[in-house]
Amino acid sequence: MRALHVHHVKDSLSQDFNGLIDLSDLAGSQRAQSDTIFLTRALAARAVQRFTGCALDEAAAAVTDGFHDNGIDALAIDEENRRIVIVQSKLDSSGNSGLSQADALKIRNGCSDLFNMKFDRFSPALQARRTEIAAALSDAAVTFIVVVATTGRSALPAEAQYVFDDFLTEANENDPVVTLEVLGLREFHSMVVEGTAGPRIELAVPIEQWGKVDLPYQAYYGLVQATEIASWFEQHGDRLFSQNLRKSLGNTEVNEGLTHTLLTQGENFWYFNNGITALCESVKKTPRGGSTHAYGDFTIEGVSVVNGAQTVASIHRAAKKDKKPLEEARVWVRFISLEGCPPDFATNVTRATNTQNSVESRDFVALDQQQERIRRDMLLSLHKQYSVKRGESVPTASDGCTVEDAIVALACAHNNPYYTVLAKSAVGRLSENTERAPYTNLFNNGTSAHRVWRCVQVMRAVETDLADRRKKLVDREFAVAAHGNRIVLQLVFNQLRMDKINDANYDWDKEIKQIHKVTGIALDHLTEAIESTYSNNYLAPLFKNTTKCRDLVTQVEAKLGSG
Repeated sequence: MRALHVHHVKDSLSQDFNGLIDLSDLAGSQRAQSDTIFLTRALAARAVQRFTGCALDEAAAAVTDGFHDNGIDALAIDEENRRIVIVQSKLDSSGNSGLSQADALKIRNGCSDLFNMKFDRFSPALQARRTEIAAALSDAAVTFIVVVATTGRSALPAEAQYVFDDFLTEANENDPVVTLEVLGLREFHSMVVEGTAGPRIELAVPIEQWGKVDLPYQAYYGLVQATEIASWFEQHGDRLFSQNLRKSLGNTEVNEGLTHTLLTQGENFWYFNNGITALCESVKKTPRGGSTHAYGDFTIEGVSVVNGAQTVASIHRAAKKDKKPLEEARVWVRFISLEGCPPDFATNVTRATNTQNSVESRDFVALDQQQERIRRDMLLSLHKQYSVKRGESVPTASDGCTVEDAIVALACAHNNPYYTVLAKSAVGRLSENTERAPYTNLFNNGTSAHRVWRCVQVMRAVETDLADRRKKLVDREFAVAAHGNRIVLQLVFNQLRMDKINDANYDWDKEIKQIHKVTGIALDHLTEAIESTYSNNYLAPLFKNTTKCRDLVTQVEAKLGSG
């Protein structure tokens, strides 16, 4: 039966990707194997299609398989969801083989080289996309899905699993930015039968304090344990959001905040979160729980989360870190049945639940009296605009700045690597509570308009200088200048006359004129320190690690102080 299922998968790949897969690089003896190579590359393209939902030609264009491919057979950049899909494909005609340890090590090494932008180690097909891939890798919020695509068994042999376990532990030291997905014969055959979206989703959901609405359309609502929701994403991934306007957006500021709340205040999560809305084909209550509304078991068929994708993904991310706090967390969930609903009802619900105005941290910051004082002083003392409230016009670079600019600049000027790391990885944490640190250490009675404006000037000058330098840098040096921009900014601040920053009579332009020289020195020393101490570290997670960033700052400042 397995061999027959492999045959079905091969037929589907041939039918869909014929004429789309590039085989122009084949030479000599490889031409005799062109059918096998075509199917292997088509399998990689199918995996890309499964995780991005892209068209056949786009999936085929993502294939990077070739001589010296370094274990990466396809790479797709999902810009909307800020993630990169990396695929290794293995065609097994028997349907019985498992991934070898050697293949697992090859994938791991290839990913390591990719994360460190060592493009010369990859196939010409991947190198041709160097600029596009480097730009995606430079996004501090980008996440990765590493996909093993095989027509063999879905379960990895123990020796291969050990390799991936070690790899994921290392890559996810600070945040779960890399996930592993295995698509085996079972999954690929399901795609042939059900389509690339996979079979419809059915959930068995225990709901506490549940209620029901019968008219005009049926819906059930109540509280669901966070660990239960984490299991939904663990099993079904982004397929949960098939009808949503967007999938999980990865490690955004809002999602980082959700994860932090779950891990630190799980018992209060229900009070802080808007909940989840899901459409479904049908909802049925099982006999368990009887007639009481305190608890009930429900079977939900044809489920799609249309609002709350970020909540679901953030719960899953928190569960990867520590499941214990999630046991106390409850989430408000609505299941709306589409039985008997008009044809456009699902679309209308999806649109309505995703277009309501949300309240952001900036809205709460605007209530702080310190912000109004700074806004007034900026206008009177410097004739500059300071935009605090959403909806206000954003001033041009020469006319002023926003409170978001100020938060990042002041954090990096504070000379605390912890604040600098937050400015890079979770800037919302700097202002989530205006009554305590770190916010009160940035904005207080001593925060003058001159300090805010001059810090923003330095930040902008450093960003411009680093952008110019990146045009001439490649590979790992480019990555340091991209991912390490906030640490560089802190190091630059430390070399300026910060004791004069509040002095209205001091000629701050003298400091700005030093930015190019000081930035270059700081970047060179930072790169040297990384290569000396953390040469095997992936750079994006490295700059989210407070301990390592503190060590790097100490090393660089020691060199700067010695001459």
